[in-house]
Amino acid sequence: MAELSPENVYRQMLGEAVTERDKLAGKARRYSVARLITFLAFIGGVYLSFTSAPAWWAASVVLLSGFIFLMIRHNGVLEAQKLNGAQIMALEQEVEACKGNYSLFEGGGSFADPRHPYATDLDLFGDFSLFQALNRTVSPLGKETLAAWLKNLLNNPDEIRLRQDAVKELSAMPGWRIKFRALGMVADESANDLRSFYQWLETPALFSSPFFRVAVALIPVLSFAILLLLSAGLISIQLFLLYLLIPLSLTGYYTKSINRRHMMLSRKVDLLQKYASRFAMVEQEPFTSAQMLNFKGRLHSGNNGAGNSIHKLGKITSSLDTRLNFLAGFVLNVLLLWDIRQIRRLEEWQRANRIPIPVWFGALAETEAITSIAAFAYCNPAYIFPETASGSLMLSAEEAGHPLIEAAGRVNNDILLPGKGHFNIITGANMAGKSTYLRTIGVNLVLAMCGSPVCARSFTFYPAGIYTSLRTTDSLSASQSYFFAELLRLKELIDRLNAGETLYILLDEILKGTNSVDKQAGSKALLRQLIGMEASGFIATHDLEMGRLAEAFPERIINHSFEAVIDGDALHFDYKLKPGIARNMNATFLMQRMGITIIKDE
Repeated sequence: MAELSPENVYRQMLGEAVTERDKLAGKARRYSVARLITFLAFIGGVYLSFTSAPAWWAASVVLLSGFIFLMIRHNGVLEAQKLNGAQIMALEQEVEACKGNYSLFEGGGSFADPRHPYATDLDLFGDFSLFQALNRTVSPLGKETLAAWLKNLLNNPDEIRLRQDAVKELSAMPGWRIKFRALGMVADESANDLRSFYQWLETPALFSSPFFRVAVALIPVLSFAILLLLSAGLISIQLFLLYLLIPLSLTGYYTKSINRRHMMLSRKVDLLQKYASRFAMVEQEPFTSAQMLNFKGRLHSGNNGAGNSIHKLGKITSSLDTRLNFLAGFVLNVLLLWDIRQIRRLEEWQRANRIPIPVWFGALAETEAITSIAAFAYCNPAYIFPETASGSLMLSAEEAGHPLIEAAGRVNNDILLPGKGHFNIITGANMAGKSTYLRTIGVNLVLAMCGSPVCARSFTFYPAGIYTSLRTTDSLSASQSYFFAELLRLKELIDRLNAGETLYILLDEILKGTNSVDKQAGSKALLRQLIGMEASGFIATHDLEMGRLAEAFPERIINHSFEAVIDGDALHFDYKLKPGIARNMNATFLMQRMGITIIKDE
């Protein structure tokens, strides 16, 4: 029996999830009807208790207990429906991703940085970006982690292999990945949630003194003793009311401080419990890859581990949220000094877990990022995990393609950078594929140094930095011209090389913002300087004279080209890389097609 494709695996899981959705909907309706009937019966029992036999009180208590039981079970079904709905959404997104449509995922436009060495030129962030293709993160910290991985690449071969192993392991676990992501989707965390949580962690203890330890133990005893004395008629109502001033005054005096602390955690119970479930998923899974075992070990740091500790925090926070009901808050503070009691419990939790908390959330965010790359790998089974080379900078790939171009329209090409101090000069006509080829190199290098598979039949590389200048723009706000902005970009490149950085350099049409004579002289001078600095990379240009520099540096410069074929009134591109300098240009042809008359010089 043939193995199912990733898309069909997701479709099968989607069908099962839809069936489960229908079952849960029916179960929810039945619980809803049962709750209504039980509640009406309870009301009837209370009425009969007053109008007929007092024995109806016992029946009413049983009916009330039944109603509470049904309510708890119904809420459980409603939670299951939320999770099921998130799983269906996640599966629908993965089905589209397997078809090459990543538009349903967030593009991470907020992480764009025009001053980054390669992020803007390689379309790492925004719509139709690499981040969007990879992104399966759901928490703000998870998104930040994935973005940081794309901006700060691994350069240690061992670290790359460790991440590859983790990606391979999680890639083979589509069911686990979908549930892990769905739990995060249901939590619906905002950027401010974790920030306020960290702020709460740093708040000083308010009720740690021995006085409050005695107070929370003594007040409940006194309250119930006073109630017993009042019910027995041994004290007056005035004395009882006078006693109430003690717990109410104590709570009231600290209300502002309590409110301030409560606001940092208020209504985050559901979020905390979803985090607890996600922590537990990682803690309980028998991973085998070293990196996932590392994450799992980090979650076990602390007294009780991340899952149990966050679950406990959720329960304490839920107890504190009871004060949001005015009547319940009043009664509980009078009888049990409720607010102070719960804040003390939170402070105890805070003391026990303040240190491991950043470790836990960091490990979970990295798990989200690994899961993202694993999902991308699973959707692209034809991609291969690259091999790292030792020694010095080199890059060799067969049939490499741009991963953001759909397979049906993608043309793959080989890549070869034989060693340090070598440059490939790529000449060719407009729209022939030069810029796409440079981005193909850059994007696959980013994937390779993130631990991801790459779009190629084979791919061997030396881990190093990337520096690009493909689409420099002017800046009105900084009063920078297009040309000056490009010069600043090139200056930064030279500075990095002088600082000893090893870089893959990708340059497209150097010095576009000046006249052709200056452009040619400046481009040649820059290339000579780069070769003299033992730099390496790829330069795309329309200027055929750049290719002729290979005569001066036959051991350092390799010429390749993309050709355009003009056949009558038609212009054809095959987008295949060819050896040598380009022979055909197409600018005047395209101008004529646009209706612009070309008058040749006499």
